[in-house]
Amino acid sequence: MRMLPAFFVILMTGAALSFWGCGTATVPSAGPDNPLEACPESPNCVRSTLEVMAEADRILEAARQTLENMGAESIEETEAGGLHAVFRIAVFGFRDDVHLALSPQPDGGTFVHIRSASRTGYSDLGVNSRRVDRFFRLLTAELRK
Repeated sequence: MRMLPAFFVILMTGAALSFWGCGTATVPSAGPDNPLEACPESPNCVRSTLEVMAEADRILEAARQTLENMGAESIEETEAGGLHAVFRIAVFGFRDDVHLALSPQPDGGTFVHIRSASRTGYSDLGVNSRRVDRFFRLLTAELRK
């Protein structure tokens, strides 16, 4: 019996996972009054919300720094006062869009809404879910400085 080259096995496994949409972690799909566009049925998009006890201006600056530290290819402020960042996936060159919106609350806290979505393909193998988890961890750390 002839053994298949390891590269071929890895390539086929990746293709199978991509086809069936496996590999995405669990992240809440939306938070309270999340103003960002809903995700499609495909598993290549994550939309979530985190409440942070800080003012929106401080969070916006920390979010911009966090996106820069994560390697965003570009970061722009939106007309609504949020952020839009583009990430490039190194291996294949695909681009993902990350949108942030802030909702200040009367108690001094702010809801940070995020949507991270692949521009192409059906599955992202959990890339956007991991990006959102990492963003929230790094944002929290940046705000503690």
